[in-house]
Amino acid sequence: MKNVQNLSDITAELIDQVQNLQRIAAELSMLIGEYNDRNLDIPKTPKEFLSERPSNIINFPLNTSAAPTRKADNDERHIINACFPFGRLPAMPGNPLPDGFTDYRPLLQRNGLILLSWEKRTTEMGERYAAYWVTSAGVPRFYASRYLPPEEFPAARPDHKSYAAEDGIEFYGQESPVYVVHVAPELMMNNPRHGELRLEHIQILKEQGSTVDFSYKYLLKTEKKKNEKPPCKTEKGMEQAV
Repeated sequence: MKNVQNLSDITAELIDQVQNLQRIAAELSMLIGEYNDRNLDIPKTPKEFLSERPSNIINFPLNTSAAPTRKADNDERHIINACFPFGRLPAMPGNPLPDGFTDYRPLLQRNGLILLSWEKRTTEMGERYAAYWVTSAGVPRFYASRYLPPEEFPAARPDHKSYAAEDGIEFYGQESPVYVVHVAPELMMNNPRHGELRLEHIQILKEQGSTVDFSYKYLLKTEKKKNEKPPCKTEKGMEQAV
């Protein structure tokens, strides 16, 4: 059993390293592209980033595959693609969401985290939602929640590391979501200056009335340990894991 646990830890660490390499490769590719275009003026504010670099947001094509996609989902994709040609639903602080979309922004901010986006999928079990965050202090770390039904989604919290906030694709070949609402596109890991722009985004959130503790240094491993049940003691004084 211990060997299996060790193997699981090693696998998780390897996956983490692969994701880090993918992130570095994406950032390097962007920097090379900017150099080749001789456009070295990197936007300094979230507003400038959105107005000058909309093509960084990936459009979600209509899903023509079989189950679990339903006609209603394709109809929803048609509406999104028609209204938002770059495939993004703008949701910067202070901007209202389009009609028909639940505003989860005030419900998904967490201490030590900045909400990046959330997505909707249709599965065999019904509608499922997932949220994405980046840490608000210290080294930028990117997390995602588990897929949750609508009634549980407002309580979503980070479950694992993830760099899929841009398009919802966690691994190659995965079906695209029905939609993704981007709350902080300028803080996505594909922007080389995402770490620097966190403070400005936090200031905007505070001006909108957010009371989240953005100075809290969130670390998923630490948070999971806090939520673990403490071992209970047997009658003989021996500790036994619950």
